[in-house]
Amino acid sequence: MPSIFGSAPILAVVAIQLLLIPSVVSSLNVTNEYIHHACNNTQGKFKPGSVFEKNLNIALKNISAFNLHKGFALDSNMDRPYKNIPPDTAFVMLQCRGDSYGSKCRSCLATALSGLRKKCPRNKAGTIWYDQCTLDISTYSAGDSRILYDNYFCKENPKDLSGDTQMFIKKKVAFTEKLLSEVKKLGKNGKGPLYATGETMIGTKKLYGMMQCTDELYENGCYVCLDWIISEHPLCGREKQGVRYLCRSCNARFELYPFLRT
Repeated sequence: MPSIFGSAPILAVVAIQLLLIPSVVSSLNVTNEYIHHACNNTQGKFKPGSVFEKNLNIALKNISAFNLHKGFALDSNMDRPYKNIPPDTAFVMLQCRGDSYGSKCRSCLATALSGLRKKCPRNKAGTIWYDQCTLDISTYSAGDSRILYDNYFCKENPKDLSGDTQMFIKKKVAFTEKLLSEVKKLGKNGKGPLYATGETMIGTKKLYGMMQCTDELYENGCYVCLDWIISEHPLCGREKQGVRYLCRSCNARFELYPFLRT
């Protein structure tokens, strides 16, 4: 694909991570809708042909070399460890959803690059969320095992619940805790994908759930991030048919319809 931030052509490819917790979902039409974006204005903007733009293109080119078996993409124009970071260093972090792989992941990346350029033109830092991936660009990295607490939000399903809402809410909370306990087992010793899915019956309805973290949050970081972001929005989605919790480092989603591939 053509470069989004410069003139040099760049083939952008991202690795995904996949862990299947048994789920029966078929005949599913998964979209890649735009969810939200956040332009970080504190890091300023870059000019065409600037050092930052050149470094950003290097970071995007580096990501294109990642193989598809690694579950997360974080790279820059400089080598790790990220210490004594010089000015105009560019970092690109990309996470595709665990069930979005191959062409779907590459398609989401192309969409995210184009979307971030339009919504945050020439910003040195910004984040954009789509249904299938998250793209983050910045001038710094806090290093491994980091939780990026800024730019977090909650998005409700616009449809209201019907029937016994209190029973539904109670069982959804229990289901959330169950998925969090699954997440706690992931990423031990820096290994394994930080992605968990599940489903549960609530009366005659089936509730589907998904939780995911960036690969930087191994050990207990993933659980800490998800527990925090859900706790920050205790009333969000309580009487709705679904809800999403998103930040730069982790996300969770619950819906009354199947939104995951088998």
